[in-house]
Amino acid sequence: MKFADELWSGLKSALVPTDRHALARAAKERAAAVLPAGERVVAGHPVEAGEQLPEPPRQFRQQAFSAQRTTGDRLVDGMGRAEWGLHRLNPVNAVVDRWDDRHHRDTPQLSGGWESLAGQLAAVLRPRCSFRYLSVLLVTDHHLHVVRVRLAGNRREPMAGAEAVEYAWRVERRQVAWVRNRTDVRHGTHEVGFLDGSWVTFAFTVGGYGPVVETFPRQLRYTDPIS
Repeated sequence: MKFADELWSGLKSALVPTDRHALARAAKERAAAVLPAGERVVAGHPVEAGEQLPEPPRQFRQQAFSAQRTTGDRLVDGMGRAEWGLHRLNPVNAVVDRWDDRHHRDTPQLSGGWESLAGQLAAVLRPRCSFRYLSVLLVTDHHLHVVRVRLAGNRREPMAGAEAVEYAWRVERRQVAWVRNRTDVRHGTHEVGFLDGSWVTFAFTVGGYGPVVETFPRQLRYTDPIS
């Protein structure tokens, strides 16, 4: 191949956008492959945390794809944990942190606190991670699952290679009370509520999420009150 042809091929690759719908389908297939035995997928779609959902407190924040991190990554994490431990040894810091955790229990995109079902889902969607990945929400006969699918470094072929798939979280479907469409905020944005009274904002990252929404027991419009 001549240099001009190679240059044009590279430019064309950079200019043509990734097929996000194809990426979503591929991610869903990889995510479904790691579900526990006996789980039949009813619907699934990539999701992300609500746009203004804050990071979870350190004790609730997961480390995504920890097995694939380098020695340097783990060293930095260890230094961070040591620094946090020293911070907590200061009694003044400990009191202030406890007050902050209690005072900021709820946010405009999370109600119920980080230990609630909504808080668990929020924490799963806001992990510590240095890799590119998609979170996939899968609905089966009896559960809601979240599975992370790591993407390749090649942005033109994000599903190339045998990248990691990580099972992250599940809750029984009977614990889900309702879902509310918040397209008034941003297309794809929804709120999901649980029987423990908690709720959290999340977003579908690409269109075609209707089959997932239809699996929820009660579907609200953005004009409907949360009840």
